[in-house]
Amino acid sequence: MQSAVFTTLGLFSVSQELSGIAMVHLTDADPEMVAEESLSLAATATARAIEATSSTGQDVLSESLLLAPFLYRDYLVGSAMLESDDAGHAERGAEIGKRLERKIAFYGTHLQKATLPTGSVLKNAMLLWMGRISPPGMPTGPEERLAASGAVDRMSAHVRLIAAHIRHIEAAV
Repeated sequence: MQSAVFTTLGLFSVSQELSGIAMVHLTDADPEMVAEESLSLAATATARAIEATSSTGQDVLSESLLLAPFLYRDYLVGSAMLESDDAGHAERGAEIGKRLERKIAFYGTHLQKATLPTGSVLKNAMLLWMGRISPPGMPTGPEERLAASGAVDRMSAHVRLIAAHIRHIEAAV
């Protein structure tokens, strides 16, 4: 239970930080798309860190983290539905769900199951993330924007922290 709370807090914190970093560097980017991509990338990287680190098979936790973007979407759509009488929120929620499925599948392809996403693997996935969130016509390439953002260092620290926490919890048992 402690691992679930810790990793979920970390997942939402790092995805918010990545979104904020991106919006500072990409002022014309679509905030909703940046948030969806950032949460999908962070959920996949967090799940992979758990899969690669756990010796006790934290499969349920890993799978739950991959569902986090969908549950968060359901929470936001549900909140919007309670605040208004617009029945269209449920329909828009289904559209968002389809987009999230594609994003989770995309990052799942680039961050292999049970492999700790560090080094060039993480950097390459984040380069793809930067390309996907960048509006067209940027004066620099995704490599330059990613390097200037500090996002790789932030995600790398998150992955290392999650892995260390899983190791610590399992060693204490």
